[in-house]
Amino acid sequence: MYPRDAFKTRAVTRRTMLATGASALALSLSAPSMALAQTPKRGGTLRISNGGDPPDFDLHQSATYLTQFVGAPCYSTLLRIDPSDYNKLVPDLAEKYDVSADGKTVTFKLRSGVLFHNGMTLTAEDVVYSLDRIRKPPAGLVSPRKGLLGNITNVKAVGDLTVVITLAQAQLDFPFLVSNPYNVILCKKVAEPLDAQGQGMKRQIVGTGPFKLTQAVDGQIYEMERFDKYFGKAAYLDKLQFFPIKGEIERSAALQGKRIDACFFFPNESVLSTLRKVPDITELRRPTPTFINLIPNVKMKPFDDPRVREAISLAIDRDAFIKTVGPLAGAAFHSKGLMLPGSPYSLSDTEVKQFGGYDTLPGMGGNVAANRQKAMTLLEQAGVPKGFKVVMIARGDVPAFRDSSINIAAQLKTIGLDASVDIRDAGAFYAAENKGDFQLIAHSVALSGSLPDQILGEGYTSFGGRNYGQWKDDSIDDRFRAQSAEPDPDKRKKLIHDFQIAFLKTYFQINLAWVGYGAAHSKSVKGWNAMPDLYANMQMDTVWLDS
Repeated sequence: MYPRDAFKTRAVTRRTMLATGASALALSLSAPSMALAQTPKRGGTLRISNGGDPPDFDLHQSATYLTQFVGAPCYSTLLRIDPSDYNKLVPDLAEKYDVSADGKTVTFKLRSGVLFHNGMTLTAEDVVYSLDRIRKPPAGLVSPRKGLLGNITNVKAVGDLTVVITLAQAQLDFPFLVSNPYNVILCKKVAEPLDAQGQGMKRQIVGTGPFKLTQAVDGQIYEMERFDKYFGKAAYLDKLQFFPIKGEIERSAALQGKRIDACFFFPNESVLSTLRKVPDITELRRPTPTFINLIPNVKMKPFDDPRVREAISLAIDRDAFIKTVGPLAGAAFHSKGLMLPGSPYSLSDTEVKQFGGYDTLPGMGGNVAANRQKAMTLLEQAGVPKGFKVVMIARGDVPAFRDSSINIAAQLKTIGLDASVDIRDAGAFYAAENKGDFQLIAHSVALSGSLPDQILGEGYTSFGGRNYGQWKDDSIDDRFRAQSAEPDPDKRKKLIHDFQIAFLKTYFQINLAWVGYGAAHSKSVKGWNAMPDLYANMQMDTVWLDS
């Protein structure tokens, strides 16, 4: 059983955000401390499997946990999610920040003496370069999160330790956006020449994090050692070893057989239920800000026609999808609208039901047969012949991609589409997706955080890096910017409501479910706190082994 209201959205006002920036960060200048029942022990190697090989090491270009889990221990961000409190930011490379009275200027004061793993000293120019690289990627590079920083108009260095960011408009959620765990700070002198070649940091990791990469053998091992010149409190562990074990059953067997100590990615409920019964293993499932949406490529016919997109939505029995795919992929949650389940910004049942196929969400009582009949009528009106071939590309190593695609393909056949699934490895999948070389995809998009700008900005704007369907609608983008800048909570809530209604009418993305991912580790692993944000607290600097 999964709790349907397990997601909670942070209630953050501009006043509390300003307080965090001006005072709370200034009070804490070291790595955050965690309440531990035991005294941490130093030493040892933590052996982890995260489910496969990262396609590459470039976090700015990545959209997969496979890259982020390996990269996080080696990198730092300006600010960091507190590993003991999901609702707070704590210092990382920036020891404090200030926001101007009009909310349009954010000034970060960097720590002095921070070293990269290659011995170079961090300066403000590295931060400017990194943030510009995310929001305006060089030729040949992609940036899935460029939309998160789309409100920035300028980033400049003032001396070696001050970074001043100018925003187009005040943005309540900005400190959390710039602190996204993927928005790491690179060494400009290392990355810039590689970017000029169109390659980026695909095979190198040169960060300032608590661990440094010492070995990378695809298909075998990714090893890191504690970085003794880390600016924060030294990590407890001597080493981290990541083993790319692809199958969940195989990862479970490795954990039970003590060949690994932890795995932070277990979608399948049957695997988790087995681990739940093992006495010396801690198992959990946490709902994460990860949605599974069906994304049509609007640059390809017939998906440029809104009638076709609505027909696809009408074909989907969402209740059946959740019951079937949920136990396999963790896709067991649903929401009313675009925000997280249980969000204060959720739409009403009546509002959700006005959009084709959404009345089949659990408990809505929709008529699936009637919806599919209407879908076939819309396809006929749009001139789509029966038996029209639709190939859905899918990433094969993650059930949320693979099993969702298989289920949806079967459901699309009920309205006369000849749908099939082309399963690919992670690298090939993302290459095709980023090029727009697909008709229709079921994408599992994991977001960092639960604030409106984190969810809507990354997932539902045309300038966002997750606009895989390549749509463009200025009115949608304008609605996003309006809610983002609104300081009054009640007015903002109304604008977020209106944004969701306007977006759902377009069927640019067709919502299916939200995911809760599982994790498991030996009870000898201490100091790791599972966050609702899948990507937060993966630096491993607070983790230790009680053995």
